[in-house]
Amino acid sequence: MHPIANAVILLTSLFYSTAVADHNPDRKELAKLAETGDADAQYRLGNFYENGWGIPVDNKTAAAWYLRAASQGHVDAQFNLGLMYLHGHGVPQDAKQASVWLGKAAEAGDQFAQCNLGALYQQGLGVPQDSGKALKWFLSSASQGDSMCQYNLGLLYLDDAGMRDIAKAQYWLGLAAEQGYASAQYKLGWLYSSAPEVKQNLSTAALWFRRAAEQGEPFALFALGLMTANGEGAEQDSVAAYAFLSASARNGYTAALDARKQLEATMTTADIRRGEELARRAKPRRPSPEQLPRKTPE
Repeated sequence: MHPIANAVILLTSLFYSTAVADHNPDRKELAKLAETGDADAQYRLGNFYENGWGIPVDNKTAAAWYLRAASQGHVDAQFNLGLMYLHGHGVPQDAKQASVWLGKAAEAGDQFAQCNLGALYQQGLGVPQDSGKALKWFLSSASQGDSMCQYNLGLLYLDDAGMRDIAKAQYWLGLAAEQGYASAQYKLGWLYSSAPEVKQNLSTAALWFRRAAEQGEPFALFALGLMTANGEGAEQDSVAAYAFLSASARNGYTAALDARKQLEATMTTADIRRGEELARRAKPRRPSPEQLPRKTPE
């Protein structure tokens, strides 16, 4: 009914730990404490430099302080340092070093590090490609409630030929979808509409597509546009379908323009204008966690 958009496995969660309760202590006093070897002060000082709190952003200095803290076993610093190596912020981009520091934080139980490490193993970045280890780390993170890793785990069960398990994919995608993760909501809708192993339920598919579409997810908007145009799982409504397809294209899925062009041939000029107006009111794509700016300590 519509193309399957296999989402790229996320390489970072782009989340910092929220272990720091106050990111506005006196920086000079914090620096003195950091120089004495206090790992938490070193970590906090790294936050100052990376986020530019009252000083110019300096990723190189931030990485240096994270390294000092991480070398003492500070889990949040290990995680942040791993991300910096992954992205080449303040240090040379080095997936192997990223895997080392993310691995230390993951072993200590950090769910975001575990999700990142699982993605590295799945992609073979900085470590040998290993679906079994990817599964291990995704499962550890997903079991702690991380919606992005629940989504990653669902995709692993869905797309990896060696461990394909539709029931498990549906379970983990469902957990992520219930938490509001738009990509999981779209994929769950696809399972109900198109997966041969799942009993087709177009009404349920449309429900999940709609939830994802409300967040501006372009593939869900496209799918919902087709369903609404054809009256499948939803009431037939060419004007609404036009709006969904327009929003899908605006949010990045340009193939929706072809479907919209075909739909236009069946519509009056007045209905097309109404569809255009509805599309203008549609919400832009809501950033998912992998697209958000890095979260800083509260």
